[in-house]
Amino acid sequence: MIQIRTIVLFSHDGRMRLIPLELGKVNIITGQSKAGKTAVTDIIDYCFGSKTCHVPEGVVRRNVSWFGLILQTAKGQAFVARLVPEGDAKSSESVFVKTGVEVEPPTFEQLRQITNLDGLRQLLSSWTGISDYLHEPPPGQTRDPLSPNIRHAVALCLQTQGEIAQREYLFHDANDNFFKQALKDTLPYFLGAVPEEYVAQRQELKRIRGEIRQIERRIGEAASIRGDGIGRADTLLSEAKAAGLTDLVDGAPWEQKIETLRVIQSSPLPTNSSETSEDDEYSRLITERSELVKEQRALVSTLDRARIFEGNSKGFCDEAREHQARLAAVSVFEQDAHVQACPLCQQAIPEESSTPSVSDLRTAQAYIGERSGAVDSATPRIEFAMQEIQEKLDGIKQQLSANRERLGAIKQSSQRLQLAADMDSRRALVLGRISLYVENVPDVPNLAAQERQLVMLRSEEEQLIAALSTDAIQQQLDSRLSNVAHYLSEYAKKIDLEYSDSPLRLDVKNLTVVADMLTRAVPMSQMGSGENHVGYHIVAHLALHTWFTKLNRPVPRFLILDQLSQAHFPPDVERPTEPQPSNADADHMAVKRLYDLIFDVVESLSGEFQVIITDHPDFNDDARFQAAICEKWRGGLKLVPHDWPPATP
Repeated sequence: MIQIRTIVLFSHDGRMRLIPLELGKVNIITGQSKAGKTAVTDIIDYCFGSKTCHVPEGVVRRNVSWFGLILQTAKGQAFVARLVPEGDAKSSESVFVKTGVEVEPPTFEQLRQITNLDGLRQLLSSWTGISDYLHEPPPGQTRDPLSPNIRHAVALCLQTQGEIAQREYLFHDANDNFFKQALKDTLPYFLGAVPEEYVAQRQELKRIRGEIRQIERRIGEAASIRGDGIGRADTLLSEAKAAGLTDLVDGAPWEQKIETLRVIQSSPLPTNSSETSEDDEYSRLITERSELVKEQRALVSTLDRARIFEGNSKGFCDEAREHQARLAAVSVFEQDAHVQACPLCQQAIPEESSTPSVSDLRTAQAYIGERSGAVDSATPRIEFAMQEIQEKLDGIKQQLSANRERLGAIKQSSQRLQLAADMDSRRALVLGRISLYVENVPDVPNLAAQERQLVMLRSEEEQLIAALSTDAIQQQLDSRLSNVAHYLSEYAKKIDLEYSDSPLRLDVKNLTVVADMLTRAVPMSQMGSGENHVGYHIVAHLALHTWFTKLNRPVPRFLILDQLSQAHFPPDVERPTEPQPSNADADHMAVKRLYDLIFDVVESLSGEFQVIITDHPDFNDDARFQAAICEKWRGGLKLVPHDWPPATP
């Protein structure tokens, strides 16, 4: 909620001009021509973030340094001011902002740039309550997504002198085609057709769609594994059933098939030959073969340990001989050398520097020689033992070869034993293929749980799409436009506008008012007379603001009307200031009806809506009109005092 408390102007020499306004009431600035009334609307527009300063070249623009407003917001007050463009510049980025519970205008010396135009727009949008709604154009449209901001909202609150009598367009700045399209896109939001939780719902829809994509990707990967591997798994299970390794039914689920293959892989392989043979000689040979293989493994292990010991012994002997050679130098010393004397010069050695004696070194030399000799003497025995083990291994290999020949001869003579051996080989082959497959197949997630979650997420997605769909928003928009049309028709009848006896509606697609007659629809552009054009501009804006106020929509709670009497009085003729007979001046009475309607609407909204009017008339016979006058610019009094100096070149 934003209304205007005070309009503030600063001169170049530091003086200040204040125009106080009443909140929630009609505020009238009346006066003669060329007093600066029209500039008021442009000043407010500039302070609300207009990209261009539309204040006409003249005294107001040359003799004022800063334009400012004291605003009433939902959380307190705010003062905003913009530097007047210098020279031929169309705008200025210098913006001063001050907020608080109550705000007094700063002094001229305190004015400086606090923020820029974008910062001002963001602040005004937040104070108005505009959310982060993002309008996305329908598929096939080339324009970019659009977020509503304060400029779109202010377009619903201003009617300049040139706009209020326009028959081609209804709203401020709608002569710009790009901005007109922006108004079409954002008006449903300001009317409340877009749900308040729209942004949160769009974020939730984005999150759900992300989860759906992830689950679909996981299911796709699992399906790919199944598609590539299920045929292979079925083939292996068929081979396993033929080999007697499983009896799993064909229609089992994928997970059960994989688990069955894993069980087969980890189970011991049954041997038909050992279970079904009835030939004693065959059984004896099998047992003999097992014993020979066991003995062969033991001998191979013993031979390996002997070779390791032999290598360690040779290494020890080599190190011992080298060490013994180093100790051989002790033979040059005397046998009875003093233990605490140098063996060369016999000089006494201090006790703290004692070293091994010559006898100790000779003893170590003898010990190493004995150990080295012992190892050397054992080496031939180790080699002999290794030769014996190798001979035994050769004998076992011969026995295994003979055993294999006898087993083969027995199997060839017995068809049953041949089949049993073939079954063992077949089972071993199937088991090897199963092991290779199971070790390489990746784990497949629980598809049932994933599919259940996918169904739930798709249901939520459909609900959100329905809530955010164009059709749903259009249905809400139609409902709100129906309410606005009710106010529009009611207000048009009160001021006796032409076509007010037909149903009236606001055409959002063309941003105009339409009268639905029995035979055809008549848009505002085809309605004759300036009185109709001014009247429908006023009743349309009053109807919209009635709806905005009652639903607490994020639109500033003020409407600024400039020269609303222009259709009834020529612009170069002084408006009447004295009471006129009710049956003598139809134009006079038509203007009075406009003012009466504005007063009635503002009063019906109980201080929640403010109207600011700049116009010529001064109706002395209307108490409400006189009470609403906040400034009279006559007899030399103007917007800008006559003694304010212009800017220094």
